[in-house]
Amino acid sequence: MNDDLYLFVYGTLRRACATGAHQTYLAGAQFIDTAKVEGNLYRVSYYPALVLTNAGRMVTGEVYRLACAAQLEALDIYEECTFPALPAQEYQRISIPLITDKGIKINAWIYAYQRNCEQLELISSGDFLNP
Repeated sequence: MNDDLYLFVYGTLRRACATGAHQTYLAGAQFIDTAKVEGNLYRVSYYPALVLTNAGRMVTGEVYRLACAAQLEALDIYEECTFPALPAQEYQRISIPLITDKGIKINAWIYAYQRNCEQLELISSGDFLNP
């Protein structure tokens, strides 16, 4: 499974989020499973920020198999980042190993927040859609 393009989403790109981003940017992507990654989740505005940590807190999201590399490029535009990310950008796209809720081991792309989050509200549930 690791030769395919996988993406872990935790905010506005999730199916149940009302922004419409899922339908626009993940059209044609295959839902694989739900998953959790270790990190802290913060509210920036109408969207969240994930900071990867080893602190034991988990962030809820969904894993998708992308239809093609062009879909990932469109997601970079949506997330306003380049690959590799520039220091001034809000997010960076990185690949992380994860295990889905059904036990599938994959490497997935994730958009991780790379700015200071001290002034942001922590979403203690780790679930942007169920704070």
